Amino acid sequence: MVPLVPLETERLRLEPVSGGHAEALHQAVIDSRPELLQWMPWARSPNLEGGRGAAAESEAAWRDGREFHFVVVERSTDEVLGVAGLNREGESAAELHYWIRSGHTGVGLATEAGRALIKWAPGALGVSRLTLWAGRENHASRRVAEKLGFAHVGPLGWRPEGGLGQFDAESYELDLINT
Repeated sequence: MVPLVPLETERLRLEPVSGGHAEALHQAVIDSRPELLQWMPWARSPNLEGGRGAAAESEAAWRDGREFHFVVVERSTDEVLGVAGLNREGESAAELHYWIRSGHTGVGLATEAGRALIKWAPGALGVSRLTLWAGRENHASRRVAEKLGFAHVGPLGWRPEGGLGQFDAESYELDLINT
């Protein structure tokens, strides 16, 4: 099993998701719902029980070696700001994902969390490649991908489901061996 270890950056602490984070994450989702709804199906009707279930599923997925989700916490205030994580895609690759609480976007926090996961992934997960997809019109998420050094591959071959229906998305990749 991949050890449950927190990661630290200059401004952030990334803590493996646990049931103890459910209430703070739920509030972050509520505060960010207008911005999340277009991209995240779970933002349709968030509730605390659903958040507790998602935290339990995240813990189980970590134990099973499938998904590695971290709560993004601001070090100076201990405020929960969102989630960043990796979903395994076979033995040598994982998919990076992130979201940051409304009111805290635009200051590089998603990029900072992403850099921590990019640094952590090869040693902890043994991966050599990361993928990422972002809604075609989700310009902030696409900017984060570019800042992290991901190469734009082209349109995603399927249409993800967001809270308002399906949307077009773009695909990105990062080779961890040659970076």
